[in-house]
Amino acid sequence: MLDAATHVLRAEPATATMQSIARKAALSQATAYRHFPSVEALVVAYHEDVMASLVEHGERSRKTGKELFEHQATRWVKLQNLHGPVIARFSSQRGFLERLQCGEATAALSCSAWDQALRGVLIDLALPDALLNVARFLHNALFAPREILDLTKTAGLPDEQVVRRLSDAFYGALTGWASH
Repeated sequence: MLDAATHVLRAEPATATMQSIARKAALSQATAYRHFPSVEALVVAYHEDVMASLVEHGERSRKTGKELFEHQATRWVKLQNLHGPVIARFSSQRGFLERLQCGEATAALSCSAWDQALRGVLIDLALPDALLNVARFLHNALFAPREILDLTKTAGLPDEQVVRRLSDAFYGALTGWASH
């Protein structure tokens, strides 16, 4: 069902319904609802799957510090080009730190995917690990799916420029935050 949802949600992120997803999965609508109570619940599972692939990507890397961060950022931008419209459509109305504090699964997966790289950036910038939550917040704000899509699709920037510009903005924001 998640595979069918992936196809439908990518093709029509703004209008996908459980009925269209069930049809693609060759299931009855009732059976689809037994697996997922709503399209939103299905998208959460979809988002978790995307984040799990980013976690695996980072775990396979031997890079550290800014190099690891930019390695993850490059993968994240590529993932957004493919999955961003779906993830952006169903973005939470709560802030990242609030979702993390409440134990939301996708926020926790984000930390699993990014914390090693964020800690490496803190080390490279000679900043204390106590700024990890600030790094998480700034990273989440700058590397949000909607913003990546805006830069790649609307502004027409190549992925490499998006990674470079957002990474540099992140380093500058983190350094600026730490100086206050």
